[in-house]
Amino acid sequence: MAKKLLSILIFTAVIISSFPVRSDENFPGSSDHGKHLLNWIESNVSRKTGMPLSFYIDEKNNRDTLKTIGLPNSVSGIVERMIVEEGISIYDASLWQIVLSRQTSPERREKAELPVNVYWEGELGDLYNIRAGGFAKQSFVYDAKEYNRVSSDLSEKGRRGFIFRILNAHGNYLLNDPLDGKKYFEDYPNWSRLHWEDWKPIAGENAWVVIAALHLYHRKYYDEKNKRYEHDLQAKGLLLAKELARAAMIIQADNGGIRMAPIGTYFYSLEPSEGTSLEEFIRQNDLEGKKSEQVYNGLVEEVGSEEALLNSSQTTWYYNEQSTENNLSWYIALRGLYEITGDAQYYQAMRGIEGYLKSVWNAQGNYFYQGTHFREGQWIPNKKHFAADVQTWGVCKLGPAKIDAWFGKGASYKMWLATKKIVGASKGGKALGIGYSSENGRISVEWTVGSIYAMRELAHYYFQNEPDWAKSALADAGSMRAALEKYKTAIGPNAAAYPYSNERGWIPFGWFSHNPDVLSLVSTCWVYLYDTKFNPFYIGTKRDFIFDDIPDDRQVGARGKKQGFISKPI
Repeated sequence: MAKKLLSILIFTAVIISSFPVRSDENFPGSSDHGKHLLNWIESNVSRKTGMPLSFYIDEKNNRDTLKTIGLPNSVSGIVERMIVEEGISIYDASLWQIVLSRQTSPERREKAELPVNVYWEGELGDLYNIRAGGFAKQSFVYDAKEYNRVSSDLSEKGRRGFIFRILNAHGNYLLNDPLDGKKYFEDYPNWSRLHWEDWKPIAGENAWVVIAALHLYHRKYYDEKNKRYEHDLQAKGLLLAKELARAAMIIQADNGGIRMAPIGTYFYSLEPSEGTSLEEFIRQNDLEGKKSEQVYNGLVEEVGSEEALLNSSQTTWYYNEQSTENNLSWYIALRGLYEITGDAQYYQAMRGIEGYLKSVWNAQGNYFYQGTHFREGQWIPNKKHFAADVQTWGVCKLGPAKIDAWFGKGASYKMWLATKKIVGASKGGKALGIGYSSENGRISVEWTVGSIYAMRELAHYYFQNEPDWAKSALADAGSMRAALEKYKTAIGPNAAAYPYSNERGWIPFGWFSHNPDVLSLVSTCWVYLYDTKFNPFYIGTKRDFIFDDIPDDRQVGARGKKQGFISKPI
């Protein structure tokens, strides 16, 4: 496995179809809608390993679609095509697990356990170590004062580090370019034989591994009748969740925020200048990547590999970065661990994250900053790019009651208004969805479903005292869910799936969306979970009531009090 790590993009996808827009937000399309989505979700897996695949391209469109992904002779294009063809994001896999764990079929539930077993053993096919740890076998440092506090030795279960964010679902290490079959490329990082080249142990994706593992554990061991867990304390899912949480808490900084990744996670950055075409940006990005590798190799020759690792910006940038989205994800992962185990360390880590979240609130703009970076001895908010998912997931994961208690009455609703203004797509006054950052046209299916969940939260919370806000939020939820049907794509007579976005373009957080011929696992999973009325943002706490049918505003006040719609934060 390569030791030096190069920055690779997470790539997302988009399909446009001719399915009609419907007003029924819960179960659009035919009565087989949910079955068709589930059929595709379950079947889009590696025949070699059984692991799910993040993307799918219909065979008749394969070559034409691959031509739209990067440039034929570019490192970023080659890697992007490899990820689309054979990759699985562990975040995507987590949603896949949650979907399958909800099924009554024992076979489907057993499939949902597969990633847990893979992560716990720490290897997948030719990828002989998918866990990122200390100096013994790898170069990832979670504690600069104690290098081996987190181990890369797969036998040291309980002390190992994060899982790499994107894996080859087939377990392949040596690969060919899916576009033209080439095996070698002169400028490819580390050596010219094409190989899997994404080794980033990112905190946010690992939080979702914990969330999925705890959903499976809850489903298997919670006694609904007696309202308690019939614990198996040696269950792999629970042990994996605790192990990953341990690594996350080690990189939790003094300001309460969990860092984005350990030292040793390779990074370089380039943003397109205004008016730069995607093709030119890809060429510039390749040149920047090659230059970055040369600079780092030169530093290794000058000061040695250990000193370079601990001090180079290429290997410390992620360690000095905090993502608000990553911290929101860890908040619900830690909340689940606390509810299941009662261990106070998880509660204390949650409180630390709450302190971080309060520090990244933009009171003037009514939204959360995307993250922070450590500069000159302090954590400074990242103000350059607005992150839409941070706002919607903030409502989903914290709840409107907590956000309004922190930042004032109506803060949650104002945050949505700001999000719609900055990044929303609409037509005729109706919300169609949201994009990524400071745009009004691109629609992310995944992020739009997150906003629909947030609208249900706002509707339930505000219906009692602010019915106009609640009705507006509910209307946005309905129009956005209906608008997504434009992108639903049939795959044969019994399967269907959704894309990620409605157009290819650069996303300022480090990845591209695709042209409309690549289907997305994570988008389809999110639509399925919403349409089947399941709320994955809560594990042990019952929070499915956001899907109850909401009566008109004349009745909702009394119903809100009776049903207890306003949740109590722990």
